[in-house]
Amino acid sequence: MLMKIATINSLPFRIPKNVKYSFFNSPYPAHRLGTAVDVYFEDKALFPFEKGIISEIKKIRTPKYVPIETDYLMIIKVEDLCLKVLHVNPSVKIGEKVYLGDEFGDLVVSGFFRPWSDKHVHFELRECIDRYRARGALSVKPEILKLVRTIEGNEFEVIEKREHYYWLKPLRTGEKSLTPLTYQGVSIEGGLPHYHYGVAFGDFEKIELFRAEIKPKEKISGFSVFGEDFMVFANGQKVRGIGIYCNEERVKLIGGKFEEGDIVEVRISRS
Repeated sequence: MLMKIATINSLPFRIPKNVKYSFFNSPYPAHRLGTAVDVYFEDKALFPFEKGIISEIKKIRTPKYVPIETDYLMIIKVEDLCLKVLHVNPSVKIGEKVYLGDEFGDLVVSGFFRPWSDKHVHFELRECIDRYRARGALSVKPEILKLVRTIEGNEFEVIEKREHYYWLKPLRTGEKSLTPLTYQGVSIEGGLPHYHYGVAFGDFEKIELFRAEIKPKEKISGFSVFGEDFMVFANGQKVRGIGIYCNEERVKLIGGKFEEGDIVEVRISRS
């Protein structure tokens, strides 16, 4: 079953209900400007609009944040616009039609990823005359859905240890929201502070992260964007940061030395 998670240029953007996604949990300009969506499909990339036509498929070189030199760039015509897609090894050919929910390729690890990144598909809807740049995509209007339980307090259990990060489960939870981290009932998303910014899905003069007061630096389409002037500690260990996603009750902890089953207290300190 599919759910509408956003609207772009009046077009509904739909993905399966069990998939996590993010608008702002990325260091790249398209996300920072509110013009891209990352979707963490399990294996196969699914087409998010009603219909499209495969227009271009290219192999591109990457910055090699992980030791992989290439990625795939796809351009899919959607009405009179172009959908830019990254991180998918295509199973379709140029000229082929795709429809809502169709599989169109396999997710790949990309050199654009950081070591702690999970496989995902990057989507931007753009004017076709300007379909390649890192900036200039059309604005994404997120749907503020109530999908996951919110964090109460600051204590978590380490439920999964991976090579470059941990998944944490909050010990206490509250009402449902778009993301597990909220302030005054409004969802917060981002890579905090390792991607150098985070976003509250509302208009605030200040917010609180685990009882630390943070002042937003700017507003984008009614969202409050705050910077990286804070540090994250887990059981007293300074860590790189925490990752907060849409439709994901767990929190990603990047850094520190822990084992599965450990109880972790997260604290924020102003830089």
